[in-house]
Amino acid sequence: MTKAPFSPQRENDFSKQKAAPALVLEMRRIHKRFPGVNALKDVSFTVSHGGVHGVIGENGAGKSTLMRVLSGAYIADEGEVVVDGKVVPSPTPDAMLRLGIAVIYQELAQAPHLTVAENIFLGRLTKTKLGTVDWPGVREGAREVLGRLGFDVSPEARIDQISVAQRQMVEIAKAIARDARIIVLDEPSAVLGDSELAHLFNIIRRLSREHGVSFIYITHRLKELFEICDDVTVMRDGEVVASTPIASTNTGELIRHMVGRELKDVFPKRVEPGSEIRLRVSNLTRDGILDNISFDVRRGEILGVCGLAGSGRTEVLRAIAGADRIDAGSVEVDGKAVSIDTPQKGLAVGIGLLPEDRKTEGLFLDQSVGFNITVSKLGLVSWRGLIRPSSENSVVSRFIRQMRIKTPAAGTKVRTLSGGNQQKCGIARQLHAGNEILLVDEPTRGVDVAAKREIYDLLVELTATRGSSVVMVSSELPEILGLCHRILVMRQGCVAAILEGPGATEEQIMSHAVWH
Repeated sequence: MTKAPFSPQRENDFSKQKAAPALVLEMRRIHKRFPGVNALKDVSFTVSHGGVHGVIGENGAGKSTLMRVLSGAYIADEGEVVVDGKVVPSPTPDAMLRLGIAVIYQELAQAPHLTVAENIFLGRLTKTKLGTVDWPGVREGAREVLGRLGFDVSPEARIDQISVAQRQMVEIAKAIARDARIIVLDEPSAVLGDSELAHLFNIIRRLSREHGVSFIYITHRLKELFEICDDVTVMRDGEVVASTPIASTNTGELIRHMVGRELKDVFPKRVEPGSEIRLRVSNLTRDGILDNISFDVRRGEILGVCGLAGSGRTEVLRAIAGADRIDAGSVEVDGKAVSIDTPQKGLAVGIGLLPEDRKTEGLFLDQSVGFNITVSKLGLVSWRGLIRPSSENSVVSRFIRQMRIKTPAAGTKVRTLSGGNQQKCGIARQLHAGNEILLVDEPTRGVDVAAKREIYDLLVELTATRGSSVVMVSSELPEILGLCHRILVMRQGCVAAILEGPGATEEQIMSHAVWH
């Protein structure tokens, strides 16, 4: 068996085998039940030695539950986990770590107040002969792992002082330092830009081909599967509905398996916008971040904003909405100049922001669906400062029905909903507040294929029937090209180009995003 790089001797009996079998992991006929929910039904899943196995499915398909069974966080009601041909008798988290299985979740579990080196060797800090922590040895070990992986981050940097992308790289280094032979990556591209994702793919290829590390790659972006995976498994409603070599399938087949039907048109038909200018931005400047940004948005128009990571695309939306200060420039709404230096003032003139990070900035996760929908304009469901339950229930029920929010009840905590339904709650709040100019940042990030289509339909419906105007930031160029009437390309805090959506191409966008 090929030994994983840069790590101490594995602390389990499996390290004594002389040759790796063709399959490093088998999950046989796994069942997992929760009260009222059959989360996994007779699921079988395999991973080959040194292979990259993609796992896809709509939110709620059972992907996360299966990985939690693999990590030992959940105990299967039936079935068995087999590593290197041997049944694991007690698949606890500690036992699975000792067998070289590491799960890197989308929500990173790190100690933000500790350094990179401390996080990499957390719980396994090397000691001196006197029993004290060998800090130089810890830093040197971290430096070696990071260096061999090609990660440009200091071992002495604190976790809360580095980027989210760098934090994910630290988790991969931590897994390798633990001698991981099977690494589960849960939606890694949700926090990575294009260049960072390309670097991650290079690392995956090198570890799998040269060191025999196997990967399970969970994603909603089908394009990534064909770039990095050898095999793909599709889950739906807690079952495996397809498992095949990636070379033997295509995007259409995968979508059909995921949703149980064929999505012939990924994007809804664009409806021609009106001529009335709803939003005009002139020479918007924020020192060192945005430089003389100018554009307008018509009634019923979807304006796409794209560019490389760090181009200023998110900062434009935040500045217009009043979430970030501006140093110069002006904003007009319906022909009238407005002063927006707080989000509350933005709401007052009908501008609503759906931020990129819905979990920390866009939603009250531990509050109900109803609260999240009505909180921006509680006065509409109140009388003399008191919430009127009948009014609130009527408003919330209407939005749940109109926006097809899948939730057991209006009182359900938003935290328990899928990503797509969380986004719908955020959009519903903007509509309840009366906002007709919507600034939406990565509206389908971390959302499955079917939910993406529902969000696309919703945005088009808002512009076509309500006359809303939408400014949409997205890092997915097919999404920008498929939805937007016009496309604003950002580069280094400036407007590099404004293109007509129907005739634009990915090559055009990228040429402007990089250089003229």
